[in-house]
Amino acid sequence: MATLKTPALSIEVKTDSDCKNSAILELQQSQCIECDIISHKRGSIILNWSGKNLLLTTISDKSNLEEVDFAILSNSPLNHEHLESITLKKWLKHPLIKQYTPDEITSSWENRFHFIEETSNKPGLRLPQIAALHALLCHVKVAAEIATVVMPTGTGKTETMLSALISNKIKRLLVTVPSDSLRTQLADKFKTLGLLKQFDILDKEAINPIVGILKHKFDNAQELEAFFLNCNVIVTTMDIVTGLDSACLEMVDSLCSYVFIDEAHHVEASTWDTFRKSFPPNKVVQFTATPFRNDGKRLDGKIIFNFPLRLAQEQGYFQHINFIPVRIYDPAKSDKHIADIAIKRLRDDIKAGYNHILMARCQTKERAKKVYELYEDQFDLNPVLIYSGISGKKEIQEKILSRQAKIIVCVNMLGEGFDLPELKIAAFHDIRKSLPVTLQFAGRFTRTKFDEQLGEASFIANIADLYVTAELEELYAQDADWNKLLSSISSDKIQNQVDYQSLLADFPKLSDANIPFQNIKPKLSTVIYKNKTNTWFPANFIKAIPDYENLDYKFYDINSKEKILVVITAKKEDVDWVKSKDIFHLQWNLLLVYWDTKNNLLFINSSDNSSLYKELAEVIIGENAELIRGINVFRAFYNIKRTRLQNVGLRHFLGKNIRFRLSVGYDVAEALSLAEKQQAEKAFVIGAGYEDGEQVNIGCSYKGRIWTKLVGDLKQFINWSINVGKKLVDETIDPNQILRETLIPELVSIRPQNFPVWIDWDDELLNSREIRFKFNINGFIYDLSRCEIVLANPSEIDNIRFSLKTDDRTVDYELVLFEKVDELDNSYPDFKINQITQGVTVFVEYGSRKKTPQEFFYDFPPTIWFADGAALTGNEYIKLKQDVLPYPKDKLIQWDWTGVNLSNESQGVTPKNKASIQYRVIQELKKQDWDIIYDDDYSGEIADIVTIKLSDDHIKVQLHHLKYAMDGVVSNQIKNLYEVCGQAQKSIHWKFKSGDDFFNHLLRRQIKTKNGIECSRIEKGSIEELEKLSLIAKRKIPMRFEIFIVQPSISKTNVTPEILTLLGVTENYTKDIAQINLSVICNQ
Repeated sequence: MATLKTPALSIEVKTDSDCKNSAILELQQSQCIECDIISHKRGSIILNWSGKNLLLTTISDKSNLEEVDFAILSNSPLNHEHLESITLKKWLKHPLIKQYTPDEITSSWENRFHFIEETSNKPGLRLPQIAALHALLCHVKVAAEIATVVMPTGTGKTETMLSALISNKIKRLLVTVPSDSLRTQLADKFKTLGLLKQFDILDKEAINPIVGILKHKFDNAQELEAFFLNCNVIVTTMDIVTGLDSACLEMVDSLCSYVFIDEAHHVEASTWDTFRKSFPPNKVVQFTATPFRNDGKRLDGKIIFNFPLRLAQEQGYFQHINFIPVRIYDPAKSDKHIADIAIKRLRDDIKAGYNHILMARCQTKERAKKVYELYEDQFDLNPVLIYSGISGKKEIQEKILSRQAKIIVCVNMLGEGFDLPELKIAAFHDIRKSLPVTLQFAGRFTRTKFDEQLGEASFIANIADLYVTAELEELYAQDADWNKLLSSISSDKIQNQVDYQSLLADFPKLSDANIPFQNIKPKLSTVIYKNKTNTWFPANFIKAIPDYENLDYKFYDINSKEKILVVITAKKEDVDWVKSKDIFHLQWNLLLVYWDTKNNLLFINSSDNSSLYKELAEVIIGENAELIRGINVFRAFYNIKRTRLQNVGLRHFLGKNIRFRLSVGYDVAEALSLAEKQQAEKAFVIGAGYEDGEQVNIGCSYKGRIWTKLVGDLKQFINWSINVGKKLVDETIDPNQILRETLIPELVSIRPQNFPVWIDWDDELLNSREIRFKFNINGFIYDLSRCEIVLANPSEIDNIRFSLKTDDRTVDYELVLFEKVDELDNSYPDFKINQITQGVTVFVEYGSRKKTPQEFFYDFPPTIWFADGAALTGNEYIKLKQDVLPYPKDKLIQWDWTGVNLSNESQGVTPKNKASIQYRVIQELKKQDWDIIYDDDYSGEIADIVTIKLSDDHIKVQLHHLKYAMDGVVSNQIKNLYEVCGQAQKSIHWKFKSGDDFFNHLLRRQIKTKNGIECSRIEKGSIEELEKLSLIAKRKIPMRFEIFIVQPSISKTNVTPEILTLLGVTENYTKDIAQINLSVICNQ
């Protein structure tokens, strides 16, 4: 008795088509059979298989098979002594071999499907599968829109598709997938119907579908028809079907009952819209684990079923994830550390009896090649490297699919076509930055098998210098629980999608628009009318649009619940370069109307901004509709601090003539001066500033239009409109006063005769990660956490000098202002930066760019702040216009500095200087209730001392800036304050950085070094507590900052008005820009 593995019983179906695509009917899967040898001769063996004669032969000729019941073609020489070693290719004779029509196959499914749900004792459809199937069957009977089925990876999405095919007896189904490999995998599933027969969900008598595998486009619609008519299921990629011409698409629509889109999050707007418009919406069903597209846009269609990730975890479909974080700021060491941990975890799992596979994920081919070197010496684990274009890819894929390779180093995360439930260890050498891909990735590693215990998944990642989207920050934290966080993040994102669909669902006709409205993002712009009634009549809009009935395209819908009107129109317009009725372009327009019932305001947004829509407002809310215009529109600037005007448009009144003038940038000062003198009227104003501690921009037109640079979806437009509207109806706001306080830039060629207090990086540097910009000084590399710019010997005269300073190097530069003359003898102010320090080579690297400091500082000019609050950026000078009150003397905090050497500021490293100002302040802070006290002194600091305290609803942070007293005595010299006031103002930019950036700065600098001696910067608390606070900050708990200036040279009793004025300027800045309170600690 011998055991033999038979090939699958498959028939290649004739399609009457000359195309290269194939159609397969698989009647029986491969199986192992027991048989005895009856006879053998050269090239053939006859076996007894359950009383029947089975011929094994190496000859494909079928003409001499009458004397046997079964015949199989062998792919290798026949050896009767070693039947197990024979490789069999295909069946030549079998009683089941015959030609079936697609209709015969569909008929065989009648009453053969059973809704069997799995139990602890019997396999069947999982809860998410059977629930999704019922939802889908209900939808296809009654609904008219595109359906979306949301099932987490690993819950059995494919079996749900198979069940829908059979239970609904779909005559012909088109299935599209995003990749070639997934096409092969899914086609194989449809050919065998997966586990349906094995679990008795489908009777054995039901015939498997004929599956067409579409790899090539058709030459014409007739060729397509011949192929499709011979198939029950056609599996292809989106690239293929979106390349079909209109005739072929019409043929697909006429032949296919339904279209299933698998992994629908891969669909992109340009390809998807063209394809889906070829089918009635109720024919289309989208399947995905993440119902938000990879390109950031929303999926259209209705979510008819959503199985929460939380339930998938609770019910065991989504295995537990062990997250193993490492925090290493040196990239050269990080990869080695991750690899070592991943290899050890793999070996431990294998030793425990698990058949696990490790995948090392990299961003690029170059990275993958480098990372592979860390794994290639693990010979017994058969490591492989794979990426698109690698030589020998087919052999590598075979090693992966056969589970020979236990370590896979790849770019991104392998194609979806690799069905490897044994993938259980993920080494993130580069982290994915988007939520959809991360959820898909996690699902690949947490899936289960019904017939095998696979164990838990392990993810290893370096969480230092992390740069991911805000929604993923919590995942990559020191003690992150991926099992809870993934379901929470996924649920929030899906709920947002459901909420937006709910808003759209209240439009009764929106699905008829044939436009993907869920992805329309209008510019945030509006005109606003006061409604003098208590109602609106949105359907009257037709009366206000000229020749509406004759437009080439027109659509409107009304959301009565949310009081929103949407109108989309298009009309043909001639082109300039030819006169022909056949050549034209369509001019599209989107019109949004929203009635804010609380403030009784009507907002009108139009994509062409061609009108104030007075007639439209009057037909909707009555003839007394009042446009908010004139000076009152500038109320929109209210609460925007330090507004810097960028453009001003004026109408000049010159007798009977009216002339328009646009002022940009530096002409704004003259423009507003003319307006103040009533020689001109402000036509529009555009500016930027800070509102509630956030950067904003806004534009206002005297005629009544208000806009911003932002775009948003329908909900964002409504929220923005409400915020603007409540300002415009607030009669307590004086719009004239708002504009008088705006900041006006002036180009200068002579340095201001004012004392410079501090200097700071360009905004782009401040808003970037500390490690983005790197300064190479004589071959030594410094990022922004290890260097800073400071003023050098500041004075009220001469060129302003500043230093690029690290803990061990200083390079001096000079800002030179001058009048430049061009080739036409026109002169204008300009500036340049010169390097003063000789014999030092410096260049700056960021991204792929490499620049000299002179080039870099010209492109990113630092800002120099003066004692009176004015600022100079390059040659752009801005004066503070508002009156600044002195700092209240009674707010000065007196300390006793007995025993402190006032000329010693820093406590140093080891041993600590106990007579220093910093040491005394730290000791006083230790008496207070702080979780963390951190010595951040030296170049690149946030402050000299940082203290942190976690409260129930926020993280409290104090920044202490210290300065020694000149000559070590109390003197009330104002020079003692300039630098420390500058440091205080400079530190507010940390308010605008993420909590992750803030804590990464502290974690990156935790070791303090001076002259080769090291110590910890953490004066109270521990590195573990700092990491815990970093995790909490990632959860978006507010961080509330306070700033302290510590200058023991000031005597509260004898403080001068000049000092109080300087402190007042500093306090005004920290409050206006960041809403941060300033406190000052001084002497008695």
